[in-house]
Amino acid sequence: MDAGAHGIVVPMIKSKEEAEYAVSSTRYAPKGIRGVGLGRAQGYGAKFKEYLKWQDEGPIVIVQIEHIDAIENLEDIASVSGVDGLIIGPYDLSCSMGIPGQFDNAQFIATIDHVLKIGAKLAIPTGIHIVEPDIGLLKKSIDDGYNFIAYSVDFRMLDFSSRNAIKLIK
Repeated sequence: MDAGAHGIVVPMIKSKEEAEYAVSSTRYAPKGIRGVGLGRAQGYGAKFKEYLKWQDEGPIVIVQIEHIDAIENLEDIASVSGVDGLIIGPYDLSCSMGIPGQFDNAQFIATIDHVLKIGAKLAIPTGIHIVEPDIGLLKKSIDDGYNFIAYSVDFRMLDFSSRNAIKLIK
């Protein structure tokens, strides 16, 4: 935060208490427990008052839903003041369900649908990480109503593109 980030994505949140801790870690006292460091975000001290005023509104906090325990506590997690969004971490979530990487498993699909429904019910933006560069899944996720999507990662895109190029020249 001291480097200037206006928000944070917090991994592996499984309970209301962990979500509360995550939010409080982004706020100065008396609203939170974050220590004051005069870094880049505060203009190395020259803009502390301006930053303090902005910080009072609170940085964006997105919590990652990537464990079955989070699913069981989802409404409590999403109801924490200062939690601005949920994002599904599919690999960790599927592993915690005992179905690692089985994203087409009916139980997994029902679980991520549940996250999306709770997000809509509580009017909290809900996202998903699509790890494999799959345009069809990207379109489906948009159509399903996800508010934001982390689309793949650089090394998966490079691998996918390279393998497809090799297929063309063989």
